[in-house]
Amino acid sequence: MRKIILTMLMVVYFIGYSQDINNIPKLKEVVLDSSYNHNKWETIPVDVKYEFAAYTTSFDTDDPTVEDGENISLGIPEWVSFEIHGGVSSSKCRRPRPWLTDTSLFNKVIAPSDDSYYVSGTKELTVVSGDYRFVRGHMCPFATASRIGCDASWNTCLMMNAVPQLQWQNNLIWKGLEKNCTDWADKHNKVWVICGPVFFNKNPSLWLGQQNEKKVAVPDALFKIVIRESSSKTGIETIAFIIPNIIPKNKRLDEYVTNIAQIENLTGLKFLNTLSPTFQKIEKSKHGIPELPFGYNDLTSSERKRVREKRKKTFYEVNKILIQSWYR
Repeated sequence: MRKIILTMLMVVYFIGYSQDINNIPKLKEVVLDSSYNHNKWETIPVDVKYEFAAYTTSFDTDDPTVEDGENISLGIPEWVSFEIHGGVSSSKCRRPRPWLTDTSLFNKVIAPSDDSYYVSGTKELTVVSGDYRFVRGHMCPFATASRIGCDASWNTCLMMNAVPQLQWQNNLIWKGLEKNCTDWADKHNKVWVICGPVFFNKNPSLWLGQQNEKKVAVPDALFKIVIRESSSKTGIETIAFIIPNIIPKNKRLDEYVTNIAQIENLTGLKFLNTLSPTFQKIEKSKHGIPELPFGYNDLTSSERKRVREKRKKTFYEVNKILIQSWYR
């Protein structure tokens, strides 16, 4: 992919859902703090890279995604990474209305605006507006960024930091995981988070956006990797999740623990590139669902079912302990 570095150190103008550039909010001044290294563990590949005070993002512009015979961009970030410092309170900050986008990419029909996320009539239908519509889901959370300051949180309301998320997934299990991450930062002084979209069949099966709007790919799932430094052999501890975009409300976080290798396989991304190959292998293979036992295929169908159910139950119990261990 093309590698374009766009480090923003000044006030830049962005366009919202209206094409009248005089009526839209401005991106706040970006001041990078040297005590934060958001992409410390180096996620690759990189497409269009933006660096903000609260996060770093790689925005998709040239994926060979075929829709109606044309190669089009996904309209969402491929990954977002951010460092969270502990012992810092969130600030009460104001959000821009509408959200921001990159003017140059918007004019090339590469980046979306609020219009792509707005489906006419959904706000008027109570059954849809509360839980059942796709919303702009922050990758780097607004509240997390407000620990740095209000300018930092303002700049999270940007299309380069958003993917379509089902409302209740965003407000329930995903929001709970965001809270876990800040709690873990408070406990361990700092953590790093890498997150982004997952498409199970590589190409999107669902898009937002109507006629004359930039289409936005709806992910099948979202991934999140959390990293903290430790005294372990690799020097770090990791925990990873893949959470489907459309799930029942009663699902628990321990059901979605995975390993980094699985995320790499599904996304084509590579993580932890600052580690040695040996240490990468150790971290990337942690925590996945255990392999089926030797001789599994020789069992009867009812025996295989019991083995799978027991393995699943054990997997969830281990994951609960793993999640709790991050609070110690």
